[in-house]
Amino acid sequence: MNRVGYLDGLRGLAVMFVFLSHTSGRGQALAPWLDFAGIGHIGVYLFFTLSSFLLGLGLFSRTLDIKALKKFFIKRFLRIAPLYYVVVSGVFIEQLIFGSYHKLYLHISNGWTGYFEHLIFYRGDGVFWSIVSEMQFYLLVPIMVMILIKWRSKGLMFLFLLAGLNAALYLLKFGMKIEWIHYFSPNTLERGTFIDVFIPGLAMAYLVNFESDLLDRYERQIHLWATGIFFVLILVTVGLISNNFLGLERPFFGFRFFSLFFGLVFSLFTYSLYKGNPYVGAVFNFRPLKHIGVIGFSFYLLHFAVLRRVNMLEIASQLKFLLSFTLVVIVATVFFYLIEKPSMNLSHKLISRWLKKSD
Repeated sequence: MNRVGYLDGLRGLAVMFVFLSHTSGRGQALAPWLDFAGIGHIGVYLFFTLSSFLLGLGLFSRTLDIKALKKFFIKRFLRIAPLYYVVVSGVFIEQLIFGSYHKLYLHISNGWTGYFEHLIFYRGDGVFWSIVSEMQFYLLVPIMVMILIKWRSKGLMFLFLLAGLNAALYLLKFGMKIEWIHYFSPNTLERGTFIDVFIPGLAMAYLVNFESDLLDRYERQIHLWATGIFFVLILVTVGLISNNFLGLERPFFGFRFFSLFFGLVFSLFTYSLYKGNPYVGAVFNFRPLKHIGVIGFSFYLLHFAVLRRVNMLEIASQLKFLLSFTLVVIVATVFFYLIEKPSMNLSHKLISRWLKKSD
């Protein structure tokens, strides 16, 4: 059973949702009736849920003392910041040179102030918003883990009440345009904190560590139901919110704003894959999909730069899509090995040296 491989494949699927949405929204599609513009949020939901699940597995499995917290923040910062800073700085320098930017692609608004706000993970323009949300969640993870460890079922209930409140505020913001709501559910783009997507993943990690007997008792049923619900949800979602999927033109675009529901389904399916889902596990062990998952962060941050340049070519939409995908995989792989991998190795070295000094 290749648990890590399955989850890499799941991360690859999340990245592909974003890519299909963004290519469709920028004139690149294999066919007019395969216009997936709008489903990018679903990929981010999936990534957030998977990320919180994996973070929880790591934190619940060790004593949460000062040493563990330092290790956690060092690893998380060096996992995200180096590549993020390179891309953000590159975008800002390009804007300084050429004096303008296009909101459909990578951009930083509000000049030097906006650039600084991006560096401290306060503001996130364009695709950078999800990185900011992720980093802000890292500050809450240890607190949530301590709540679950100390109060167990009561802590779990409290976190889901918090998730429900955030989801409700998010829906109200979408449906009623109430401007003061962003003070309760802040995000740099007023999209909500998305803790209602993070919390189900963290809660599932809690159950794996503290209620494993219960999960093991119903493992077969969980595999069956998780698989069925996940794929039905994906099919329904693509049909309801895509710009044009097989002739369906967004019959219910607002469905994508039910973020808590997506988080619950995705957390259950993530657990199923983690336990070696016998029905579709092999699909997520598909090597190309796993590779996209491994390079997913570079893929996500860099794909807009490739799309913009490919769109300068006078070629058919289908060729643009295929060329963009090929180039993004190549560029993301290069950046993964040039920046991401060395950054992860550096974090391990720093933690190892720090532990030796502390001993």
